[in-house]
Amino acid sequence: MRVTADDVAEAAGVSRAMVSRAFTEGAPIAARKRAHVLAVAESLGYRPNRIARGLTGSHTGLIALVVGAVSRPYEAWLLETMSREIRAARNWPLLLQVQPGDELDNALEDALAYQVDGAIVAAGSVSPALAERCRNSGAPIVMVGRIMPGGDTDAVCCDNRLGLELLVDHLASSGRKKLAWIGGTPETFSNIERHDGLMQALARRGMKLLAARQGDYSVDSGLAQALTLLTAPEKPDAILCGNDAMALGAIAAARRLGLSVPGDVAIAGFDDIPAAAWEPYQLTTVRNPVLETTREALRLLRQRIDGHGETGSAEIVRLAPELVIRQSA
Repeated sequence: MRVTADDVAEAAGVSRAMVSRAFTEGAPIAARKRAHVLAVAESLGYRPNRIARGLTGSHTGLIALVVGAVSRPYEAWLLETMSREIRAARNWPLLLQVQPGDELDNALEDALAYQVDGAIVAAGSVSPALAERCRNSGAPIVMVGRIMPGGDTDAVCCDNRLGLELLVDHLASSGRKKLAWIGGTPETFSNIERHDGLMQALARRGMKLLAARQGDYSVDSGLAQALTLLTAPEKPDAILCGNDAMALGAIAAARRLGLSVPGDVAIAGFDDIPAAAWEPYQLTTVRNPVLETTREALRLLRQRIDGHGETGSAEIVRLAPELVIRQSA
């Protein structure tokens, strides 16, 4: 049977309100009394109900964390980093996983029912109406990896266009002239920006793209699309991929065809996931600063939760990418 606050109050010889104050940071209660109540609660195995605290108007400490397919390397890395940093900030992540085609608004509506203090959204797009409802309910939203149309929601995002410019400059200066592109899901924010950055960087150098293929950010799609590119009558001497997972697939495709990397074809990705540095790949890529992204997202969220900038305009943080040169390009 679950131990309640009433049980603690009876065992400690105090009121139920005193138990609540003992578990509320900053609440008026003598240090000796707080220590006594906490010791009794510990002996009984009592833990406060965070959701119930939220119903009384206090913060629950719950942060909704909306992510995509966690089976993919980047999403898994982002989830691990965000969960760790949320816990380090003495909060608790409430995981909401959404797949392509899922209704993100429905997931966030469910999160609001759990009295979350706020939400970090790293997958999908939030409707303007729901973003406004979250703000009005005191549960602000911070977008990660994408910026809402109109820019009226706090967001943290890597400078995707600059990242592709760094890659194109590196490949072109290395003598690569026939560049091919494997993009991700067409409608995603990162794919649009990275493709734009690629085309702008090529135009500045007076270069044209040899070929373009569409993957879905998975290793398998990178493998399939690279096989098509590398068996075409005119083969690229460099393949740029919209993320690292597809680049790892492209390396596998080159090896399957007996091609050397980077001798016959240079291959580059985007994100710098941990596997990019593994010995079998040694992938040249653009570092998408996950830790800095997470900390900036939490800073923006805490700022809103604490009431700073409640009526202020949204803050959009663009983090600088970094070119990481390894053996693949």
